Amino acid sequence: MSREKGFSMIELMFVCAILIIITVIAVPNIARANANYKLDASGHSVASLLQQARMQAVKTNQPAYVRYDNGTGMVYVTNAPGAAYVAGNPDVAVSKGLLFDPAPSPNHAQLDTYAGGAGVWQISDNIGFNARGLPCVGDVANPALCASFPPRGFEWFMKNGNGGWEAVTVTPAGRVKSWRLTDTSAGTWQ
Repeated sequence: MSREKGFSMIELMFVCAILIIITVIAVPNIARANANYKLDASGHSVASLLQQARMQAVKTNQPAYVRYDNGTGMVYVTNAPGAAYVAGNPDVAVSKGLLFDPAPSPNHAQLDTYAGGAGVWQISDNIGFNARGLPCVGDVANPALCASFPPRGFEWFMKNGNGGWEAVTVTPAGRVKSWRLTDTSAGTWQ
């Protein structure tokens, strides 16, 4: 009888060992990439929602506010700075595990300069736009009053559990931009 060719048990075990090693190396990197993707997508979604609120304020000639509700994980547009989430208003659901942080630990001097210098507000739950589309601070007692003097910018910082940071800035002129922290030690945002 002729002998059939095939793989030996040692060869199969060797291939399985290599596959296990590759998997052990790849899974954490895939999880980190997925978390960073969710953080980046949330930052861009929030920046788009801020731009939408800005356009709404100009269109309706009334202030519009963007709020973050920590309980629901929703970022939404409303007509009052203290208003709760109402279905039907423009909104974005941010990724689970994402935190808004008003006082970030990474160096954000680059963003401070871009968003207006020393007068920048780091906030945690509310950004307003007046009827001219400029960023403002709302009055909870009177939502129609949204003060923008002196002109100031806003910074909204988000972080995930893996040490990733995303920021959304609004300049005093109303320009909205999303940023990603690329170098924690140097404070480089792109």
